[in-house]
Amino acid sequence: MLGLWSRDTKIRNKAKQSLSQTKALLSKNRSKINPEAAAIVESRITALESALAGGSTEEIRRRTDELEGASHDYLSKFAKSKLRQNVEALVLAVGLALVIRTFLFQPFKIPSGSMIPTLLVGDHLLVSKFIYGTRIPFTDIRIFPFEEIKRGDVIVFTYPNPEKDPSKNDMYYIKRVVGIPGDSIDINGRQLIINGRPVPLEFKGGYLDERSGEELDDYVEDLSGHKHDAIFRQGKETTNKGSFIPVTKVPEGHVFVMGDNRDNSQDSRFWGFVPFDDIAGKAILIHWSWDFQNPDILNKVRWDRILQGIE
Repeated sequence: MLGLWSRDTKIRNKAKQSLSQTKALLSKNRSKINPEAAAIVESRITALESALAGGSTEEIRRRTDELEGASHDYLSKFAKSKLRQNVEALVLAVGLALVIRTFLFQPFKIPSGSMIPTLLVGDHLLVSKFIYGTRIPFTDIRIFPFEEIKRGDVIVFTYPNPEKDPSKNDMYYIKRVVGIPGDSIDINGRQLIINGRPVPLEFKGGYLDERSGEELDDYVEDLSGHKHDAIFRQGKETTNKGSFIPVTKVPEGHVFVMGDNRDNSQDSRFWGFVPFDDIAGKAILIHWSWDFQNPDILNKVRWDRILQGIE
């Protein structure tokens, strides 16, 4: 009984599919075929619809064959071949992927430990490319921004000074925005100072770097209400200011960025400001995390980090 029911269902599904396809072809191409041919196809459609409404399975099968025969005789030249359908589906998929990558989201993999503990080596991120405005292709013009760049945002950008180090041209970096246009920035020991005011920094405890085995000091830093962890080497009284600290004023169209791993990050302290035009987008989500250093193959995936938002 189950086999008979399955056979009947397949026959009915095939009939419905043939009806749908033939109706669509006839509607689109009626003006291209002679009226007599259109009338024959319509009569076959009506016969199959009647069979589906109350006929036997054998009648439905027979009427389906008649409809498909008429469709082949009068409409086949208008139907897309399987090859064409597959090519069109492939082109559509590739085009959609390009649109998503160009205008909406871009995947990014964390290659270094400069953003520990917020981001770990092996984290795979989704970067929103439209949140600061969609870039018009082949220009630096951005339109329809959803939000302005803020202190505390984690951004992905291309290396801002490729003329100083051509080997880094077109390389992507990820850091946290600590200074926006008009800000003055200084550092006193571990204390970040913005516009003359110390940024709140609260000691949290110890942090073990799983890559190096080094014990670090973990703090919670509050950038204009955006709280995040920042770590420092133990016993190190001052954070390296680099050659760009103090900053009297972040220029328009630029941001000042730093890594959350403050004593192990090459950032704006060493190579200066990041132009808005070099920003690819804002990191918003960890969609996968892979600890390639873990020798245990079953525990390489950091399940607790998957689909975790980025603070």
